[in-house]
Amino acid sequence: MAIDALYLQCLKKAIDHWRAGGQGRMRGLLLGYPDLLVPGASLVAQLGEAILEGVPQRPDAEAIYAFHHLAGVKQPLYESLVILERMGVDATVIDVARLRGMERIVDLNYALPEDLARSFDLVVDTGTCEHCFNVAQAFVNACEALAPGGMLVHAAPLTRINHGFWSFNPTLYPDFFGDNGFDLHMITGVTGNIVKGFTPFQVDTLGRFEAPPEAALYVVAQRREVLPLKWPVQRKYRGMLK
Repeated sequence: MAIDALYLQCLKKAIDHWRAGGQGRMRGLLLGYPDLLVPGASLVAQLGEAILEGVPQRPDAEAIYAFHHLAGVKQPLYESLVILERMGVDATVIDVARLRGMERIVDLNYALPEDLARSFDLVVDTGTCEHCFNVAQAFVNACEALAPGGMLVHAAPLTRINHGFWSFNPTLYPDFFGDNGFDLHMITGVTGNIVKGFTPFQVDTLGRFEAPPEAALYVVAQRREVLPLKWPVQRKYRGMLK
């Protein structure tokens, strides 16, 4: 799981939107520890000159870049949780394995533990749900973790073949969020990587369109109210059920 420069921009917008209401620090739930694949210059440009002062650099940077198919990248790799803390987010990390040592073991294929439900102001999913075979439950868990007013910043593959078990279609988001008390603030397509750079593109959330290869979706949504979560019917078929 990873945060790139464009995802970081979406994350900052979500945090700024939430804090505009006068709230203080955010309680954040991270669906896996997100490696911060953002060059230092981009971090400073987005978050300010002081953001990197005293932030530890990871000693395993070379191996982490190679894991993300970015072998040869020589950029420093900064500790994600420290950067998030400086952005005003007190983060809890969940995963199916204790890979970094701080994770709480939670399997998103199954219902979210009750103490995590409706407990967070921010859920950061940099690309976890598509790796869960029970993908609908995983997506519901990501949403159900949010308290009223909480923000979901979510990434999912659109045309990244064999990236995970599943790819997500844009219609998922207006269909699910519209039925379940969420406001969809942003959805964009994105192609590229840390070496080539990232290029956003417009998606049609309900209509058919041609998407470029190796594309993903970045989504920002907000839980307006807590409703009993239900499975949506795809928008184009709803008229048939009346």
